Amino acid sequence: MGALGKIRNRSGLLLAVIGFAMLAFILGDFMQSKRSGSSGTFYVGEVLGENIHVQNFEKTVDIGIENWKTQNPGSVVSQGVIANVRTQAWNQLTRELIMEEEYSKLGIGISDDEWMERISGINVHPEVSKIQAFQEPNTGKFDRTKVLAYLQQVEQDQTGESIRNWLNFQDYLINVIRNSKYDKLIEKGTFINSKEAMISFNEGTQELNYDYISVPFSSIDDSLINISSKEVKKYYNENKNDYKQDLSRDVDYVVFSVIPTLDDDNATKESINNLVNDFGNYDDYLTMVRRNSDNTRVQFNFQSSEKLNSDSAFSSLISKAKNTVIGPYKINPSTYRISKLVDVQRRPDSVQARHILISPTATKSLDSVKVVINDLKKRIESGQDFGFIAQNFSDDQTSAIKGGELGWFPEGQMVETFNEVCFTSKIDDLNIIETQFGVHLVQVMNKSRATQKFKVAYIDRNVTASTETYNDYYTQAAQFVSQVVTDKNPFDSIVLKENLVKRSDVDVVPIKDNISGLTNSRSIVKWMNKANVGEVSDVFEFENSYVVAKLVNENKEGFTPIEELENSIKEKIKSDKKYEKLVDRFEVQEFSNLEEIGEFYNTTVVKGLKAQLSSLSVDKLGYVPEVIGAVYGTEISEISAPIKSQNSLIFVRVTSKDQYREEGDFSQEQKAMMDKIKNYAITSAFRTLQDDANLIDNRSQIY
Repeated sequence: MGALGKIRNRSGLLLAVIGFAMLAFILGDFMQSKRSGSSGTFYVGEVLGENIHVQNFEKTVDIGIENWKTQNPGSVVSQGVIANVRTQAWNQLTRELIMEEEYSKLGIGISDDEWMERISGINVHPEVSKIQAFQEPNTGKFDRTKVLAYLQQVEQDQTGESIRNWLNFQDYLINVIRNSKYDKLIEKGTFINSKEAMISFNEGTQELNYDYISVPFSSIDDSLINISSKEVKKYYNENKNDYKQDLSRDVDYVVFSVIPTLDDDNATKESINNLVNDFGNYDDYLTMVRRNSDNTRVQFNFQSSEKLNSDSAFSSLISKAKNTVIGPYKINPSTYRISKLVDVQRRPDSVQARHILISPTATKSLDSVKVVINDLKKRIESGQDFGFIAQNFSDDQTSAIKGGELGWFPEGQMVETFNEVCFTSKIDDLNIIETQFGVHLVQVMNKSRATQKFKVAYIDRNVTASTETYNDYYTQAAQFVSQVVTDKNPFDSIVLKENLVKRSDVDVVPIKDNISGLTNSRSIVKWMNKANVGEVSDVFEFENSYVVAKLVNENKEGFTPIEELENSIKEKIKSDKKYEKLVDRFEVQEFSNLEEIGEFYNTTVVKGLKAQLSSLSVDKLGYVPEVIGAVYGTEISEISAPIKSQNSLIFVRVTSKDQYREEGDFSQEQKAMMDKIKNYAITSAFRTLQDDANLIDNRSQIY
């Protein structure tokens, strides 16, 4: 007897559908597989002393890539996309392991009764109730019997695919529920009282008027400032935590960009010219475009002569007979085009339409969707309201709330199949069509006046470098390497001699996906992780270029050496000493107003400024939060204490303040502050857990 059958015997019908014990068993295995692997295997990292197996990591990456493909149909999965998905997978897996540990410590779990309540009880979870397969078709309300029926079907699926899908959903939902409980625990520890809300409200709305003077540090000559090595060392030691650095490396590199030659240009022109006759005679122009064009994602729509006349080539084409082909001609310096007049029709400029969309899902096949759409069509034909049906059944939620209405739209705004039925069918006809989004029931409600329109198709060919051209550039790159390595000439010297451009990237961490300025250049980062300082690479080959790199420096994990910081530290100390000298001058004098201070320092008073905490910038000074803080801390007509900015000594005088509001309803401000502090607390809590997780990242050794 199978596992589900045993659960049925023990727990009755409700637990028969899927028992918590089985769930825990399967999830336990699942989580264990995430945490560890057999000896002698590879791990992408370690969290809380537990390994993340490379196979589990890759499985998560594969799922992420499939999700990306679903969200971006027809798009190419680039190396950049893969790199982003890997980062997301790493964040996901490390978070799961960290939170699993925290849930265990806090006793956050889900009992058998709670689980069944959340999937089929009165307090059903929204993630379950919003699944269309579990809703009553006529009302859209959640129907618990459909959950039970579905899970019985899951048990009967001999392929095992249904149970895998359901268990994945369970894994997801359990994490959602546990995370919600954890967040609520943190939220309960946060509170904003009405007094705090009042202060925040006033800070956000109160406007202050002020004047200021600024005395630049440059008014004191550098020759008057002496800085000893002992002072530099003391500053470094006192502020050492500011100079922490991760393991990173610096690199110089030269790019040999492959540029097509005149011969390559002529060859491209000849190749597209050879297509002209076939393009004109071949009725299936779309197939020919897909097979021969470098731009296959274009949608060819009927357009008015006014729109086509903006292109000089098209304007000459629309006066010719159908199937006429013109070109080749250049649309930019690197692309040739041939164009064909495909068709001429009288069509409206725009239409008003509405639709009902039913999309296939993991639990709803395309055939079943077609049955639903046909049933909905019959109901409308029998007199039921289209808008009511759309509101209750359409998967296009944006239009569903408007009764399926899409409003007026021009030619070419919708996908081709949808566009064609809208611009060719009669008003009020009901048409069923398929698109990449699912199956639609479409009705045209109105059309604009028909005008003569033209459909023009075209084939584009990009001018590309030949094999010979690529070989020439590779030879240049290889010769560069030979001069540096074999002839032992300095890298920089050869760059100057050959009139090349040297580029650089600094502080490149081992897991970085790309070198700055080079897409899909993870291979260079991997080389840098193993190279010695001063080492020059072999030739890296990219899509349209060759690259030679030199590892310039390695920044060890720890603290930036004081030698590298000496100049910047001296500048900081110099500013501090100049500030002190300016303040010393101030303290031995007596001033009655800001103008006298300005006269003393030989600077003018800047008057009539307004301050709000929403902006921390000051006119003529830029971003100076210290000044805004001083303004709010100074009483009217008083002069502030000396303020030290990055480059100057500043004094402010507040001239007026909006009335401080102490009475009234601050509940909205209180709620906004509560939401903000809750989110901050939740984020900070996880960061703390992350910092304490002893996270080891080995991805750079594998990818």
